[in-house]
Amino acid sequence: MKRLFYFFTLVLLFSSCVAVQEVPNVVQLTQNHNRLAVLPIRATVERKIWMSNEKYLDLCQKKSEEIQLRVFRQLDHYNRDGRLHAEIMAPDEVNSMLFGIGFPNTQFTNTELCSLLRVDAIIWGNIDIREPISEAAAFALSNSWLIPITNQVEITLRLYDNQTDTQLWSAYTSRSGQLGSLKRKMQMDVCRRATRNIPYNIKKRKYKKAYVILQSGV
Repeated sequence: MKRLFYFFTLVLLFSSCVAVQEVPNVVQLTQNHNRLAVLPIRATVERKIWMSNEKYLDLCQKKSEEIQLRVFRQLDHYNRDGRLHAEIMAPDEVNSMLFGIGFPNTQFTNTELCSLLRVDAIIWGNIDIREPISEAAAFALSNSWLIPITNQVEITLRLYDNQTDTQLWSAYTSRSGQLGSLKRKMQMDVCRRATRNIPYNIKKRKYKKAYVILQSGV
């Protein structure tokens, strides 16, 4: 039983980590941004057997815009808190412009999207929301030594810089939930974790020193 406890403690620990990749001068580059846009976050959700293709695609689209709004709100919080000086386009404005030109069915390069939206950088990514085992099946196994995963959420966010024509930053994190876990809360958690590690969050210890050096001109 003790080994099982340690195993699930490790699973919980690793599922709470955020894997970040970024260019060395990411703080310097992001501080040059004056206007940002968060694109719809491409969403893949668990498809129920009763869903038509149209219903499923509509569900994915709604979830895509919902996650986009969550990321925007987190960035807007940093803006109001004085951590982020750039203007952030409202999702309604972004989507009105994008959907008007056939996005996402029509493909555009990152540079073209920045030019269209008139922004210095765009944030986009994908989220995967799965149900490895149903609640009913998990309940049936609840008296055994198994603790099945009923919900799994993974998110990757990316930041593209228009001036350098490169991806400056990306973050990946995930959450696993057992019987009784709430998918909506898990989605909020992964959005918050990933966005908290974005270089615009200059109060985060990882970026604070680089920002102070940049401001001092050393």
